[in-house]
Amino acid sequence: MRRLFGLLVVLGLLGGLAAPAQAQSDQSRFGLGLQLLGSTAGNNVGPGVHFRASTPLNPDVSLAVGSGLTGFIFGGRDDAAFALDPQVSAIVSFSTANAQSTYVIGGAGAYVPFGDTDTDSGPTFSIGAGRAWLLEESSLFFEFSPGLLVGEESTTLVVPIRVGVIL
Repeated sequence: MRRLFGLLVVLGLLGGLAAPAQAQSDQSRFGLGLQLLGSTAGNNVGPGVHFRASTPLNPDVSLAVGSGLTGFIFGGRDDAAFALDPQVSAIVSFSTANAQSTYVIGGAGAYVPFGDTDTDSGPTFSIGAGRAWLLEESSLFFEFSPGLLVGEESTTLVVPIRVGVIL
């Protein structure tokens, strides 16, 4: 079951990177940021990086695929654990006349821990909000997108806070 879910996530991520739809007028955008991820699954917090590629479906809605890598390293090297969190999302932007916009992001993905951890992997479902500030040809963003990690025996919370640049 886990392998099937992993295969579906990988296929979804690869499908999101396929050629853009013909109805699009805007180009795809790429974001790179830092994240701080807290998880009640392992009662841990760690820093990480996050990458996302998005393609606009219309002026207000974009489809995005991305993934983050977090290191739960504050307990030392011997107790370090890591987590990969791929996700497919929809982003709805609320543009204003000025150089900033607010957006809502929601999606589904996976939480895949590895290293010195006994936390189970599983699907995640998240919804959050963010704000982007327009620069010359790129944007800065801040995002908060809590999600639920659905395990075999329990559901736990995964809370990423992200800051970065959109190219």
